Amino acid sequence: MGFHDILDWAFARHLNPLSWYIRPIFLIIICYFAYRRSWKGIIITFLLMTSSMVWFPAPETIDPQMQVVLDYEKMLLSNPLSAVITIFIGVIFVVLACIAFWKHSLKMGLVIVNVTLIGKIVFGLMFTGENGLAPIGTTIFGLIIVNGIGCYIFYRKQKKVYRHKE
Repeated sequence: MGFHDILDWAFARHLNPLSWYIRPIFLIIICYFAYRRSWKGIIITFLLMTSSMVWFPAPETIDPQMQVVLDYEKMLLSNPLSAVITIFIGVIFVVLACIAFWKHSLKMGLVIVNVTLIGKIVFGLMFTGENGLAPIGTTIFGLIIVNGIGCYIFYRKQKKVYRHKE
C-alpha cells in the first residue's frame, strides 16, 4: 500500500460531512487547553483533530461541489512542495490561536480564528470557483460555536468586573 493509496483511503473518509463538523469542536478544545496552559491537552487534542478526518466511513453519496474542493486539497497534498506549504499554513494557524489563548487574549484569539475560517472560504472560492462555497455550512457552524462561546466568556467577564465595582 503506497502513499497515494493511503491518501485515497483518507480522502474517501474525509468526504463524510461528520468529519467536517467535528473539527470546529476540536478547535474549541485546543483553544481551551491553550487558555489553561496545558501542553498535554493541546497535543492530544491536535492529534485527535488531525486524525478525525478518517474516523467516519466513506459516504455513499458525495456532494459534487465538495468533491471538487476536496480534490483540490488532495492535489495540494499530493505535491511535496504544496503539501509542506499547506500543512505549514494550517499548523501556523493553530499555533497563533494557541499563543493568543495561552496569553489569555480572548479578543486576539477570536480574531485569529475568525480570519482563518473566513479566509478558508475566500481561498476556496479563489481556487475552486463557486465550489468553494460547499464547506460554508461547516464554516458557519464553526463561526457560530466559536463566537458564541467567546461572547459568553466576554459576558461572564464583564459581569464579574461589574460585580467587583459595586
